[in-house]
Amino acid sequence: MRSYKPLKIIIIGGVAAGMSAAMRARRNDDRAEVTVIQKEDEVSYGSCGLPYFIAGRIPRAADLLARTKEDFKKHNINVLTGHEALSLQHIKKQINIRRLSDGKISSLIYDRLIIATGARPQKAGIPGAQLKNVFYLRTWQDGVKLDHFIKNENPKNAVIIGSGYIGLEMAEALTARGLKVRIIEQNEHVLSSVDPEISEEILNELGRHNCDVFLSNSVKQITGYEQVEQVILSSGGQHPADMVLVATGIQPNVEFLKDSGIQLGKSGAIAVNSKMQTNLFGVYAAGDCAEVKNLVTNRNDYIPLGTTANKQGKTAGDNASGRFSQFKGVVATAAVKVFDLQVGRTGLSEKDALNAGYKYKTVFIKSSSRPGYSPCKKPLNVKLIFQKPGGRLLGAQISGGEGVAKRIDIFATALHQKMTVYDIAELDLSYAPPFAPVWDPVIIAANEAVKKL
Repeated sequence: MRSYKPLKIIIIGGVAAGMSAAMRARRNDDRAEVTVIQKEDEVSYGSCGLPYFIAGRIPRAADLLARTKEDFKKHNINVLTGHEALSLQHIKKQINIRRLSDGKISSLIYDRLIIATGARPQKAGIPGAQLKNVFYLRTWQDGVKLDHFIKNENPKNAVIIGSGYIGLEMAEALTARGLKVRIIEQNEHVLSSVDPEISEEILNELGRHNCDVFLSNSVKQITGYEQVEQVILSSGGQHPADMVLVATGIQPNVEFLKDSGIQLGKSGAIAVNSKMQTNLFGVYAAGDCAEVKNLVTNRNDYIPLGTTANKQGKTAGDNASGRFSQFKGVVATAAVKVFDLQVGRTGLSEKDALNAGYKYKTVFIKSSSRPGYSPCKKPLNVKLIFQKPGGRLLGAQISGGEGVAKRIDIFATALHQKMTVYDIAELDLSYAPPFAPVWDPVIIAANEAVKKL
């Protein structure tokens, strides 16, 4: 009888994509040797919850840990924490790794390799960025370090560089911890993934909560003796700062793949197909280090989101362990809470549609989350971007006091199905006074788009 040689599956990265891949591979093949290489000491945590931990809404950092190293050991998954990947030699099917505690270098041989190294914050190339109390928020340890600083140092003034999702969530979190917050944004409006009509609502909400925002501006220098004391802006303004949070975006962790033969996409992330395969046989990539197909444009794109990472990890784990699986792509759906304002977006912004070469029209409507007679109604604003002619939906953005996520998901579903605004205008959506008006803002916006066609 022919003996079975266990499949050696190595996964680099132990958070969302990596651990989804590990569990999927183990479920499919109970005899495979599954090894995870993780640079940090923690695995499988919810990094998206870090701002809410900082705000005090999640009591303990440990609550963000979905599973521990010991939990995976029970599933016969070997997790090498405190190790980093140095290089890939695909001809030898070998990964060279370094143990961070003592610098010892060793090698691992694989039959299948899944790269799930995620992304890292873009470092601030600003004089003074090396000073103490300049923070980034990406890893579990980043969150613990920042929380410890606030508890022990009692800072009063915080400067946030960048107004993306993390910057906005942290503005609320730091305000909740009693800090005066100033946001520095180099673009003309906050949250560049939405259009100015929605951005203006965010800006107003920040102002209502005493957050100062400096648009079309940048930090020229961070000053202080050993630790942060002040920031100097390109406009010449100077502001006190006990801490600075750099939230200017992320970039994929792919440097160790130099000279490996792995093909990168235009974005700089790893190019993959729908099975998460790279151009090297038996090598897969998933999560924030990999590109994904944008189902609106039908082009590969870099859209790093936690939901996408988990789905890509599952797909990579399936295919690496012998089970066929596909991940067709995303429409870039995301939501963020800014104090009492909810914001959602999906598909293309107006800028995206223009850059992609679409002929399009837009509508922007102001409505409410419940019937006009309801004392609990909240304002709700909807913007649609759609093709002309034809009316195919290209993107949607919503801001309001409640019910935003429910409605942005309707538009996300419509994008997946390539629906037109005509189709959306005829949807049979739920109605009851506690939830929605009889003419839902989704339907109102679609009907206004139909009028433009």
